[in-house]
Formats: sequence, C-alpha cells, structure tokens
Amino acid sequence: MKKILNILIAALMVTVVCSCNRGYSIYGELPVDGSNGATVYLLNPTDGSKIDSTTIEGNLFQFKGTVDQTQVAVISSVVNAQQFQSTVVLENGQIHINLVNDSLYGTPMNDLYFQAFTADTTARRLETVLRDCTSRLYAAATPEEQVAIAADYSVAMSAYEAYQKNHFRKVYEQNPDNIIGACALCELIDYEDEDLTFFKLDSIMTHSSKAITDFEPLKKAHKWLFNLSNTSEGKRYVDIEGIDFATGNPTRLSNMLSPEQVTLIDFWASWCGPCRKEISENLVRLYDKYNSKGLNIIGVDVWDKIPDHKKAVETLGITYPQLIDTTRTATDNYGVNGIPTILLLDHDGTILKRNLRGEDIEPAIVEALGIK
Repeated sequence: MKKILNILIAALMVTVVCSCNRGYSIYGELPVDGSNGATVYLLNPTDGSKIDSTTIEGNLFQFKGTVDQTQVAVISSVVNAQQFQSTVVLENGQIHINLVNDSLYGTPMNDLYFQAFTADTTARRLETVLRDCTSRLYAAATPEEQVAIAADYSVAMSAYEAYQKNHFRKVYEQNPDNIIGACALCELIDYEDEDLTFFKLDSIMTHSSKAITDFEPLKKAHKWLFNLSNTSEGKRYVDIEGIDFATGNPTRLSNMLSPEQVTLIDFWASWCGPCRKEISENLVRLYDKYNSKGLNIIGVDVWDKIPDHKKAVETLGITYPQLIDTTRTATDNYGVNGIPTILLLDHDGTILKRNLRGEDIEPAIVEALGIK
C-alpha cells in the first residue's frame, strides 16, 4: 500500500511540474524614461499581426501564453517616438528579454538565438563601422569628401555582407533541424546568398524536420525565391492582372504586349524617388527614341494609389502604357522586394535582362532591337 501511495504521490508531482511548465512566460524590461504606461506588443513576424499586448509598469512587462510548437515572434514598443524591437522564440518556459540591450535568455532556443543573432561581436563591430560612415557622409563638407566616404561605406558593406553570409551558413549547419536553423536560412535569403538557390532551398524544405518546413517566414521566403527563379533571365514572363490606366478597364499584361516589339517592364510607384529619377532621366527619353524602332515600355504601378499615380504620370510626362496592380500580386509573382525593378522582354516574351538600371538600360535595348 505504501509503495502504491508513493507512486501516486510521484505521479501527482510530475503532473504538477508539467502543469507549471506548460506555456511560456516572457519577463521583459524596457528601462528608459517614459516607458511606464506605454503599450508593448507581441507580433507575428510574417504579417505583423498582433499576438498579444500589455502595458509597461515600472519599466517591466510580461506576456503569458501557449504554443503548439516553437515559433518566432517580435516584441515591439514605441517610447518618446523611439521604437524598441527585439525577436523572441516562443517556447515553453521562462523567457527573459531586455529591449534596450537586446539580452535574451531562459530557454534552450532563446539562448541559442541570442548567441547566433545578437551576441555576435564581429557583426556588431562591422555595424558600428557602417554607422560611422553614414554619420561622416551626412557631415561631409564637399562632394569630394562624400565620394571618398561613400567608397569607404561600400567597402565596409561588402565586408559586412560577406561576414554575415558565412556566419549564417555556419549557424544553419549547426542547427539543421530546429527553428534557429530556419531563421538562419531566412537571413541567407535576405542577403541574397548566391549559394542558396531556389533548388537548394527546395531540397532542404522537402527533406528537413517540421521545425524547418513549418516555419512560416521560411515558407514565405521559399515562395519568393521560387517566383524570383521563375522570372529570371531566360524564363518566360508571368502574366499580371490589373487595370489599364489609359482606359480604366481591367486587363492583363499579356494584352499589352506585342510580338512585334521588345518590351521594357518597369515596376515602380509614385512615392519612390529612385523610380521617378529612372523615369525622368531614362525611360521617357528611351521610349521617345526607340518606340518607332520596336520598343514598348510598360509601367507596372505597385503599392500605390491611383490618384497619386495619375499625378506622377502627368508630372513626369509619361506617355507609354501603364498597368495598375490592383490585386497586389505583381511584385510577389516576380519576386520583387524593391523598386524600381526593370526587366526587358524579347518579342516572344522571354526575359532577356532583369534588374536593369541607369546607363545599362539603353545598350540592352539596342542589342534586343538588333540595332547596329
């Protein structure tokens, strides 16, 4: 009887312990003046949607919740017009985070995340160099100084990106079956690591554990990388639905193409300074010069409002066709994550060039038209 009683007591203790350890508790700090009473949010990093929110008291805040499986979230708060934001891994246990110095600890994955993504002293040193170059650039007194500092910045950025790519490759290799490895793969995609092609990532996603394959930010990046590969040079264009700006009627990109013309496609928006500069300095001029020789240009207006687009068309003197991306899918379908993005299509719809800019545009057009 005593033995049975001991077993029951032990079982009860295990149940109590398990009950106490179910779910996560995040104990956070935001030790800055004015933080008391501010709202702090727990956000989904994929779409920015709110998971939870709470109020800061005594520079401290707390979140409690449960997760079916380990996932990444973002903690964010704005105090005195300054945003404080840090990443946290939601897993069962007690998690401690400081939004000022980015310290993070308490559970296995959060300890790993901190070491891999936050506590890297080499990356922090290189970031300091980049910030210093930026400050010097703003303070430069002459154009000659600006050119010299810009060159320093370019060298520093190249060193930073090379280091980060190598670092995150190692992080993934050390964590191929957990959420830290999934985060590292996302970083490599963001840095456009040439070694991480769509086909390699697809193989990883096919043969990895659920921690990798079910990681939502990585699934989104996987789709983006597929679309980028699917619209690379040598591939056929992907059709886009939208509104013909000239008529206001629904149409498709395919209706605006002609087998008798090569076509330059410009993804742009009225609020985008570099887009407007590319149009005013190059595209309007090139359309006037080569339209009669077989060139068409189609502006694909994205992430924009029609009245703003109309005003920009008039201001910039655009006379070539415009397709308004009302479905908000054009940039996704082409793997575009920044504008302007300019492509050149052959007569048959094959993508000849991608990411054309500035002085590289006209030679590509001349070559495609066969002008000698």
